[in-house]
Amino acid sequence: MRHPMQEFLASTDEILREELLAWHLHGSADVEYALFLVHGDLDAYRVAIDDVGSVRDWETAAVDGERFYVYVEQRTREADRAWRTAFAERNLVVTYPVVYDADARMRLTVVGRAGDLRAMLAELPGSVRTTVHRVGDLDRRLGTGGADLTARQREVLAAADEMGYYEVPRQGALADVADALGLSEATVSAHLRKAERSLVTRALEGA
Repeated sequence: MRHPMQEFLASTDEILREELLAWHLHGSADVEYALFLVHGDLDAYRVAIDDVGSVRDWETAAVDGERFYVYVEQRTREADRAWRTAFAERNLVVTYPVVYDADARMRLTVVGRAGDLRAMLAELPGSVRTTVHRVGDLDRRLGTGGADLTARQREVLAAADEMGYYEVPRQGALADVADALGLSEATVSAHLRKAERSLVTRALEGA
């Protein structure tokens, strides 16, 4: 069932993880398009994807020394069609990113009614092993890494960044941020710690 690039992930130490950021299926032609953010060695990834028969075209763009984007155009594989069928007749939404870790496990969040979620899990092919990590009401904001921050946390974080609090070496002190916002140092410190905790949790989610 695994895509050849998932097999590559599981067999190498040169790629840490891959995140599917966007995906589109051109149904009439059985062609799909995807955008990934990959953490790892760009050259090793290029060699691997160039050998995948279902991939018709691909392009990469470096973000920095450790991350790069990959745009992929590929023919839909029958193996992928088999597990996607469980989603097709359900009122479900898969949120992005979908994360593929170094062991080639795929982690995703699916939003929908309880009955549809249960039916989807029941109808996945037997060769697909699943682990449900969390079930319940959607209790967090979706979107960018900063989507979980409150307005006050954003304000304090932006002021700290502007004053060089996060520069290396540090250019601005906690007292400078507090003075600029008319708040106590204790209050500013509390807002920054909560904001940082939220950002760290989102950054490591699915890692």
